Amino acid sequence: MNVEYVDILTPPRFEPSGVVKPVVDAIKAGDWLGVMNLWIVRPGPALLYQERPPGGWAPGKLDGSVGGYYRASESGLDGLREAEEELGWKCPEGDVTLIGRHLSVGVDEKGRERRLVVTVFMTYCDLPLAGFTLDPKEVPAIYEIPLANVVKALSDRRVTFTARGLSSGGQPVERVTSGDDFSYVFGGYHLRIAQIAKKFAEGQRVFCY
Repeated sequence: MNVEYVDILTPPRFEPSGVVKPVVDAIKAGDWLGVMNLWIVRPGPALLYQERPPGGWAPGKLDGSVGGYYRASESGLDGLREAEEELGWKCPEGDVTLIGRHLSVGVDEKGRERRLVVTVFMTYCDLPLAGFTLDPKEVPAIYEIPLANVVKALSDRRVTFTARGLSSGGQPVERVTSGDDFSYVFGGYHLRIAQIAKKFAEGQRVFCY
């Protein structure tokens, strides 16, 4: 089994401290770790969401298109390797826009507090869903959700809609979805991303949030 090592970040700038640990040990210790989120804007406009796998953090919830820890010595666009690992799709670096960086703290299924420094990117891709090859261990399914549905559901928890997508086995899937089905990130992260994605799809200049 390969052991993945990560840099331990220190406040207030959250830069590498010089300490490197296996990611599991760092999570157990409650260290600050770097994470990359890539949001894929789709025709519609819509956003691509992945379903979180069992175990770990937010199992079964809808989360960003692509995400993962930066390995030791990685930063910035180095995290785009996750797109190929999770979706079988190589994201062109020149098509990526930096959206910003934020702190996130959450508790996973095992009761571990995960402290993250998240670097957020956005890109556009109109590849048919069947063109993605999902890693079944990391991504049970992906869903293409219109931005209007995301905004309505996150603005009013009584709103539901049917999200449609594909399983890792390439089969059509759907789920009745509300705002509670999105992974919880403090500060209204998912709603803010949907609002930014709308401007991005319209060709507006996107500023860091």
